[in-house]
Amino acid sequence: MKKLNCDEARQISIVDYLAQCGINPQYIKGINHWYLSPIREEHTASFKVNAKLNSWFDHGIGEGGNFIDLGIRLHQCTVEELLARLSVADRSFSFHQREKAAVPIKAEPENKITILDARELHNLSLVSYLHEREIDYYHAKSYCKEVLFSVNGQRHLAIGFENRSGGYELRNPVIKLSSSPKDLTFIDRGFNTVHVTEGFTDFLSLLTINKRDTPGNFLVLNSLSFVSASMDILQQHKAVELYLDHDKAAMKAIATVKERVPHAHDASRFYSHHKDLNAYLTQKHQQRQTKGLHL
Repeated sequence: MKKLNCDEARQISIVDYLAQCGINPQYIKGINHWYLSPIREEHTASFKVNAKLNSWFDHGIGEGGNFIDLGIRLHQCTVEELLARLSVADRSFSFHQREKAAVPIKAEPENKITILDARELHNLSLVSYLHEREIDYYHAKSYCKEVLFSVNGQRHLAIGFENRSGGYELRNPVIKLSSSPKDLTFIDRGFNTVHVTEGFTDFLSLLTINKRDTPGNFLVLNSLSFVSASMDILQQHKAVELYLDHDKAAMKAIATVKERVPHAHDASRFYSHHKDLNAYLTQKHQQRQTKGLHL
């Protein structure tokens, strides 16, 4: 059977493909189909598919794109694996109508993020945001940038954490977004141990908690959808320490990792009564402050 190429895969109707996967919209408004996100847990439909442009956007995480962008997240696979999967699948799914159009329409993701500049982290409001989360500024400055970006023509400034494909995780007091391409971040310092966190604020929290240098490499998933993509990296290490959140999605991810990397260790016990590492860090700081007031 002839293998699909990327151009052909992009023409596959997202609405039809989701339906074949048993995923149906909660409601439809004109050309927009609204779903409970198929790539994360939620209770209110915030995942929109524009049937005309054949594009999607998940408002809960600020990510979007074309069929391929969705496919690799939905099946937690590489582009090559997705194309192979589609090539052997039932080819009854429909292709998007623009394939027949005389003039192709360029489908750009809604709310596309454009990175304008990335520089050393100095902005006082961003430093204050780090302080509110009890994250050490000097650790953040070593691994993050001050990123200027635009969304729909509006400019914003955020702390940017770069992934291995050149995209950024973007955070400030009111924004939690990701620029394309979305990917994991691997910080290789030549150790046989790797410390794994879900997001970069947890990574920075771990460094802050330990105060001194933490021996080991670091893998920041930036999304649990990249657990499968991280396996090659994890399997190359003799020790794998997992510092994930305390929720159902993370528990499932830990089980997946341990299946393929038996020596992986759930290192989250010390913050077992907290949602994540940063929640633990902030509460411990508040407790120290309260104790100081009563001395």
